Formats: sequence, C-alpha cells, structure tokens
Amino acid sequence: RNMAASLWGGGRRALGGQASSMSILARREGGLALSRRAAYGQIRQLWGNWKWKEARMPGQGRGPMTWISVGLVGVVFSGSVWWWTSEQNEAIKKRQQTKLDPGFGKPDIGGPFELIDVNGKKRTEKDFLGKYMLIYFGFTYCPDICPNELMRMAQIITSVEKDLGKDKMQPLFITIDPERDGPKQLKTYLEDWHPRMIGLTGTPEQIAKACKAYRVYASKSMLGSGPGEYLIDHSIMFYLMDDKGNFVDYFGKALSGEDIAVAVKKYITGTADDKTHRDDSLSSKDAFVVK
Repeated sequence: RNMAASLWGGGRRALGGQASSMSILARREGGLALSRRAAYGQIRQLWGNWKWKEARMPGQGRGPMTWISVGLVGVVFSGSVWWWTSEQNEAIKKRQQTKLDPGFGKPDIGGPFELIDVNGKKRTEKDFLGKYMLIYFGFTYCPDICPNELMRMAQIITSVEKDLGKDKMQPLFITIDPERDGPKQLKTYLEDWHPRMIGLTGTPEQIAKACKAYRVYASKSMLGSGPGEYLIDHSIMFYLMDDKGNFVDYFGKALSGEDIAVAVKKYITGTADDKTHRDDSLSSKDAFVVK
C-alpha cells in the first residue's frame, strides 16, 4: 500500500510538473486556448492510457487476448487446414482412380499366358501392356451365346474408339475349345465381328492355364459319339485389365453393350467411382470358378 501511494504521488508530481510547463508555454504563446483545466484534462487522459498499458504488463492482469488463446486459435486453424487438405487429396484420388482398388474381397483374376494368334504368332500378356484389355472367353461353334456376346463386344469397341481413339484398348477373344478352334478357324470366325478383335488359341494345356488364371468356367457337354460332337457350357462375362495387366472389373450379360462401354471409358479416363462397378451384372450361373 505504501509503495502504491508513493508511485501515485510521484506520478502526480511528475505529471503536475508537466502540466505546469504546458501552462507556462500556453501563456508565453499569447493566450492559446490551453488553460490549466484543459491541461489537467490532457494529463488525466495520459494517466488513463498509462494505467491501461500497466494492466497489460506481465503479472498485472489479463486482457481479452492471451498466449493461451493465441495458441488455441493456432491449433484450431491448423486442424482446419489439415482437414481441408485431406478432403481435397481424397477427392483427387477418387477422380484419378482407374480401377477397383486392390483389397479384401477383390477377385484374384488374371495372370501370365502364352498363346498363339490367328497368324500362328506367339502372344503373351506382355504384348498388350500399355493398353487396356477387354477379354472374352468363348468358342466359334457356340450356337447362340457367343454370337450375342461378340455383338456386344463390337458395340463396346466402336463406342470406346469413337470417344477415346484406337490406341486405348485392345479386345481379345480367347477360345475355350482348342481342339476345334485353330488359328485359321478363329480368323474366319472373327472377320464377321470386328477387325480389331485379336483371336488367341493354343494347346489344351495352355488354354486350361489361361482359363484358370481368369477363373473361367468351361465344361463339355457331349451331343454324340463323334470327337467333335459336343458343346461347351461356360461362364459369360467380359474382363477388363488395365494398361499394366492388372484386373480392373468384370461385366456380366445383365449389362447392355452401352452400359459396359460407359464403364470402360470411365476406367480408362480415370473418372470411375464406387458406383461404376456393378455387382448385379452377373447371374448365378456366371459365378467365378475358384478352383
């Protein structure tokens, strides 16, 4: 208390001296409107400002803004920036997604194969890297299913080529009947559908290996006693592989050619999302073979 009184008295004496000097100055300047009362008014204003600053000095009280509140504002701001950045990055990833993400529940489809084309040239999956592959497994003696599917395949090829050009996707027809579908037979058969379809065949062992890699169901149904008197019951779907040979999606017969073409173009252009894949495109008969 004594210290406060001393400070108060000293402050008033100092400020009083300043006021006296100001009054003398006012009188010397020829009666400027700076009377003692006005001077003391200014002194009280100066004293109030000094007391306000004193209240902001460390240990003399807290104002509305403290280091703690500044820190909290910084934390909230940083968290908001982090959240916004994360949301933007996630949106970019979804826009750039071109295939179903690898993960739990994704079918293990695809792999290396070694077959021959309609000209007898050896072909492997590496020959088609750099392009998406649209693959269908069937056979040339198929009475109705395969012709219908190849009509859809031709429609898909035409639509993709129209919007994206010819260098984005390579369609492949792989026979499941190597005993009857040699290179010459495949060439004649595929000429009726689309000129860009590449037909592939091979030995029974090579075809069996490719069918296993792509989880294709195929089973002979004998019609007579002759070696060629049979049909083949098989799964009906298209497989889409990306430009690195990885599985992207499958399309069953429940989808139209245009539906498949739209999905394929989304995958190729990187605009596919979670709704692009259709679980309902397969019937119960078209389930994957897991053996």
